[in-house]
Amino acid sequence: MQLDWLKPLADLEGPFACATIDASNLDPTSRSHRLASWGSARRELERSGADEATLAVLEEAMTGGANGVGERTHVACASNGSLVLDMGLDGRPRREASSFGAVPRLMDVVRGLDGKETYAVVKLDREGADIEVIDPTGALVSATDVTGDHDELRKVAAGGASQRRFQARAEDSWKHNATQVAAELDRLVRRVRPGVVFLEGEEHMTSYLVEQAPGMLGDRIVRLGTGGRAAGTSEAAEVAARERELARRRAERDAQLVERFGDATGAGSAVEGWEAVQAAIAKAQVAHVLLCPDAWDDEGQPERGTGGGQELRQSPSEQPRQDHDQDALLWALATVGAELSLIAQPFEAKDGIGAILRWNDGSVRPA
Repeated sequence: MQLDWLKPLADLEGPFACATIDASNLDPTSRSHRLASWGSARRELERSGADEATLAVLEEAMTGGANGVGERTHVACASNGSLVLDMGLDGRPRREASSFGAVPRLMDVVRGLDGKETYAVVKLDREGADIEVIDPTGALVSATDVTGDHDELRKVAAGGASQRRFQARAEDSWKHNATQVAAELDRLVRRVRPGVVFLEGEEHMTSYLVEQAPGMLGDRIVRLGTGGRAAGTSEAAEVAARERELARRRAERDAQLVERFGDATGAGSAVEGWEAVQAAIAKAQVAHVLLCPDAWDDEGQPERGTGGGQELRQSPSEQPRQDHDQDALLWALATVGAELSLIAQPFEAKDGIGAILRWNDGSVRPA
């Protein structure tokens, strides 16, 4: 995951007040639960020393709009009376939390976004398609209705040569409409660059569209065995099919990253363990950090490994030793422009953390 969204915050002066609450919008009681969650977070922030101006802007964000429908997480962060981050994420939070300190606590955002990607959903029938683009937070980015201009849409049983002629005209219309949808999708893919394009609908139409899809679009298409725009199509089945494919893609990504880390280790261009990764970050040597969440408890402390970490924004010699801190890790990675991936599959590295280096001058001991 690129941490570009965090870099502007790294240039700001704290302290930062952050809150993560369950903002699910499921029934009429949801808002009262959300207000109660924010009330609890506000009291904790007050006890931690957050100033009133900062609390006020945070409260406005947390108690505002519904922030999406269904199970949702709301994360917001404010500093010195200004709102610096306001984000809704798909799904419930692992836990509700609040913090006030020099480093914003934003690992909940990373957990919510890691492995997610922008994708398009195409619900296709003989007349055209409904196209939606969903971003990594689960929010709808755009919705487009493409209707073809050919209207010989049904095969008819007219008999003899007439029947064959009508059937051919109908199929020509379907292919023409599929071509128009493909052209619109190609423009969208070039503009938005979704990671995957889910294609749902009648088999003949999806086949026609795939045949017409240019390379950039064709490489992203995943055909799902669901009903597209047809009446009675199960939305739950569609969502489940997409989630299975996204989970498969994440597992594939994890496997590739672990293999890449292994290759880098063999080449002497990777390090493992909190202290070694931290030293490499301090010298801006890190290109990509791999972190295994199972190696950390709910308080962000390591389940295994020894030794403490330091505030990662400064060199080890300038800071006292303290507990490992995932949020300080995010902060440091953002400042040096490195990527972070949370690895869901088993990942063997000291302290559950490893880094692939941009370069190694010999001062950092490889893994």
